[in-house]
Amino acid sequence: MARIGSALALVAIAALVLVLGVTTPASRAPSATDTLGPSTDETAADYLARIGPPAEDDGQERWALVSPVRSVRADEIRGLVGDVRVSVVYVHVPLDRVQTPLLTVAVPDTESVLTRAVRDAAGRLGPGRDARGEAVTAAVRSRLLGDCACVAGVLVRGTAADLRRVADADGVRGVEVAPPAAAFARLAVTPLWPEREGTAVVPDDGPVPPA
Repeated sequence: MARIGSALALVAIAALVLVLGVTTPASRAPSATDTLGPSTDETAADYLARIGPPAEDDGQERWALVSPVRSVRADEIRGLVGDVRVSVVYVHVPLDRVQTPLLTVAVPDTESVLTRAVRDAAGRLGPGRDARGEAVTAAVRSRLLGDCACVAGVLVRGTAADLRRVADADGVRGVEVAPPAAAFARLAVTPLWPEREGTAVVPDDGPVPPA
């Protein structure tokens, strides 16, 4: 009887472990919770109306997305944002009624990397999924290597005073500031295309220009 009781106890323990394994969710890595940029269904006007640099300067540096009025060349970025630290350049080749990829270029603390960010973005292009995709890739690569005016936004880091100066600069459409505790690794950034007025729905029915 003792053996039967022990066996039943082991079965009960095994069943309990199984139930706990099914009902207890596995731990997951934290996801990005701090977002910068407009949502898909948000118009450019609505997005710009809700953002802005902090009203008070506490001396603490923050991440911020700077959106230019027009797409700019890489060598124009410094004139746009002044001496504020630039960490990421968001590159996008605007083609009429043709969807093109967003390319991100991390910028170490060197001006030479910043000024060649558009050309470097060409190396981040992936292959097209079909004939149209290959044509788009070829057209985009050609323009990037030509150092086109294709910078759609930049991620910077500075104090509230720094970011207010950037927001007031000529050629800046808007500056969205992340929360003070936002971490770079947990930022999800969707740049505001300079040509965007309405929502993010972009037609993809236009002819692809030659490379």
